[in-house]
Amino acid sequence: MTSDDTSVMPPGDVLVDVEAATRTHGTVQVLAPTSLRVRAGEAVAVVGPNGSGKSTLLRLVAGVDEPTSGTVRTLGLPAGEARQRRREDLALLLGGLPTYQDLTVAEHLRLVSVAWAGRHPGPSVDEALAAAELTRVRDQFPGELSSGESQMFALATTLYRPARLVVLDEPEQRLDARWRAVARRLVRRALDQGRALVVATHDAELRAELAARGQVVELAAPGER
Repeated sequence: MTSDDTSVMPPGDVLVDVEAATRTHGTVQVLAPTSLRVRAGEAVAVVGPNGSGKSTLLRLVAGVDEPTSGTVRTLGLPAGEARQRRREDLALLLGGLPTYQDLTVAEHLRLVSVAWAGRHPGPSVDEALAAAELTRVRDQFPGELSSGESQMFALATTLYRPARLVVLDEPEQRLDARWRAVARRLVRRALDQGRALVVATHDAELRAELAARGQVVELAAPGER
C-alpha cells in the first residue's frame, strides 16, 4: 500500500495491529504488555481503572507516542509513520478538540468538509448537526457552548472526518444520559460506515455497544500487574 493510496480498504483489512506493546516513563510502566487487532468495521472498547494505561494505549495507536517495547502498526504502517503519511485516514479525539474561537460550530464542520473535498461522502453539515442534536447551537462559537455541548461538538466534528480509523478517548465525558445516548448512536453510525474504532470508555452502555461489534481490551490497575 503506498502513502498516496486513498482507496477504501475492503472489509477485513487490519487497520490496527498491536503486539505486546508497553510504555514506560522512567522506571514506571504505564502500560503493561498489550495486544489487539482491529479490522475495518470493528470496534475495540479499552476499559480499566484510572492509571491502567487506556489513554497511553490510544496515544500509541494514534502514533503520538512510541512503545517502549513491542510493536504498533496503524493503517499498515508503524503508528508514528502512519500519523504523518496517512493522516487523511486517521481521526483523533484525545484530550479535547482544537478550535477556532471566531468560527461557529457549523463553520467548523464546513471547514472539515472543504478540507477533505473529494473524499468527504457526506452527510451535509446541517444533517451532521441534526444527528448530534446540535442544530440549536449551530451559529454559536465554541467558547459559548456548555460543557456537554462542547463535548458533543468535539465528537461530532471528529466523526465528520472521512477517516477509516477513529480513536476516541472517553467520548462520554461531561455528557448526561441523553447526550450519551446520542454519542452511542453516532458511534454506531460510524461502524455501519465500515470504519474501525478504538475507544477508551468508562461508560457501561457504550462498552456493550462496542463489544457487540468487536472486542473489549481490559487493562489492569498498576498494582495488579
